[in-house]
Amino acid sequence: MWTVVYVSRNKDKIDKLIGVLDRSGIITMLRPADRDGSCEGGAYEILVPKTELDQAQDIIFDTELSAK
Repeated sequence: MWTVVYVSRNKDKIDKLIGVLDRSGIITMLRPADRDGSCEGGAYEILVPKTELDQAQDIIFDTELSAK
């Protein structure tokens, strides 16, 4: 089962986090958060397998802290 781990309108941030998760061995999926699926100026969701949720959250938290 896939679980949303992060949502953002900032595509650059989404791409960076997907790269960090991929390098850490976390399988990711990206999808539009908009109901119509267009993503035009809308938000994106990063999804990970439920079994990897805790690890993905830790990686995202550490990445966000180190960016500040």
